[in-house]
Amino acid sequence: MALIFFVALVLMPIIEITLLIQGAMAFGIIPVIGLTIGTAALGTFLIKRQGLSTMNQLRADMAAGQPPVASVVDGAALLVAAPLLLTPGFVTDGIGFLLLVPPLRHAAARYALRRLKRAQENGKVIIINR
Repeated sequence: MALIFFVALVLMPIIEITLLIQGAMAFGIIPVIGLTIGTAALGTFLIKRQGLSTMNQLRADMAAGQPPVASVVDGAALLVAAPLLLTPGFVTDGIGFLLLVPPLRHAAARYALRRLKRAQENGKVIIINR
């Protein structure tokens, strides 16, 4: 877990800056800035659209008396995707856009839940049931 935070906080900005500089050298500054702004705008539009759809599905599940598990998972993935898409950089945008694809989002959620369960079984995570 500490390795993930190390990569996120230290290595990721270095990787993003390096890629932005290389992209600017290969294609020019204006296209890279345009692409960065464009992906943020497109990401914002897609997050809003999918967020509203997820909210409607959540309401429908609740009205039908069903547990809104898929809607909650989708909402959590969208909460992770939003800042990734708004952060300037090619890697974070790529990860953010991958989280907008429902099958990939669900696969990522299954993987995260398996990791959480394994960590709980090994005594590394304590989950309190009420």
